[in-house]
Amino acid sequence: MNRLEIKAEAKKELRGNWGWAACIGLIIVILNGLIFGYNMKDNIGNFQGNNVVEIVRPYVTNGTFFLGTGLGFFSGFFMLSMAITFLHLSRGYKHNLFKAVFSVFTDNRFIPEFLNYLCSYVFQILWTLLLVVPGIIKSYSYALTPYIVSDLVESGKEVHATTGITESRRLMVGHKWQLFVLDLSFLGWYLVGLLTLGIGLIWIVPYVQTTRANFYRQLAGDQFN
Repeated sequence: MNRLEIKAEAKKELRGNWGWAACIGLIIVILNGLIFGYNMKDNIGNFQGNNVVEIVRPYVTNGTFFLGTGLGFFSGFFMLSMAITFLHLSRGYKHNLFKAVFSVFTDNRFIPEFLNYLCSYVFQILWTLLLVVPGIIKSYSYALTPYIVSDLVESGKEVHATTGITESRRLMVGHKWQLFVLDLSFLGWYLVGLLTLGIGLIWIVPYVQTTRANFYRQLAGDQFN
């Protein structure tokens, strides 16, 4: 797969849709910013209380996994919605703003998306507890899960808790490095986003999401829809 061609196709699909995409990006950035800010406040409180061990200790080991990571876990649903929304855009149709932000909760896809997301989330945490690098590798193995689940649901096929994960692992054999390099190619854009105090992310995030959707489409073809 040609990285430049995938990114060029994403720009083509966003042409004429940048205003719509920027509105979605703005909503997502604000929501995740609020969640991140709340988590930072909790961590700073722990640090000021000299409870540094609790900051760095994996939440799985102290019995507060869902309590400590709940907000971060919840923020992932918005990113799932973005993945689904921009996958649809790459196929030529777009949702209204409300459905775009909450698309993971629509069209009977929430339960299968939630189960696969939960399993991949737990698996990545466990691999990361082993070593950071295996955790990163596994995150790329599971990267196509939300797209696969969405396509399977839309095609009326039965989806189990690890169906999307299993198919994503199969598809990503020999392609994890390609997606990693594709992600690295956006590093400069993310720096721009930071330098603009997050404002640039309003456009950068939709660009990244559309590009990733095209990566999936090229790799998977029509086998799931």
